[in-house]
Amino acid sequence: MVIELSQIFNSYLKNTKFKSKLVSRKYCMEMPIPHGEHKFLKIVYPASEPCLPPNLKGNTFECLFGTNQSMLELFILKRKIRGPCWLNIKNVQSVGNVNDYRATWCKQECHISDPKFVDCSRLEDINRPSPPLTSITLSMKTTRSIDNTNEIALISFQINDNVNQDGPTGK
Repeated sequence: MVIELSQIFNSYLKNTKFKSKLVSRKYCMEMPIPHGEHKFLKIVYPASEPCLPPNLKGNTFECLFGTNQSMLELFILKRKIRGPCWLNIKNVQSVGNVNDYRATWCKQECHISDPKFVDCSRLEDINRPSPPLTSITLSMKTTRSIDNTNEIALISFQINDNVNQDGPTGK
C-alpha cells in the first residue's frame, strides 16, 4: 500500500515527503462502509502542497477522507476550539520590525512553530471579561466603465471601537 501511495504522491505532488501510520477510527457517515471502528492509513504531508483529488482510488484503497478540509477547519477540530473562548498560546515568537514580512495589518503579529502550542483556556477563564476589540466594516460598490471593465465607484467603512458583549459603541 505504501509503495502505491508513493507512486501517487510522485504523480500528484512532485518530490513531497509524507508520513503514514495505521490508526483506528470510528466511522458512521455516508460511504458504503459498515459503521463502527475500522483501521485506516493516516497520511500527513505539508500544507504548502495542493490537496489530492477527492475521487482518487487505487488498487489497495477505496477512498480518501479529508482531502477538501481546510487547514483552519483541521486546526479548530484538532485543538477542540468550540465557539468563542479564551486561548492559551505558548512559545510565541514575535514578528519583529515593520520592514519584516507581515501577514496582517495588526499592531502586533506573532507566530508559533507548532499548532499544539494552542489550547482552549480552562474553566477559571470563562468569567473573565472580553478584551477590548476594534472592528471595521468595509463596503465597496463598482460600476462598468465605457471599456466594459469594473471600476470602483464608492468605498465606505464604519469603525466600531471597544466591541464587547454588550454590543459596539460605534462612530
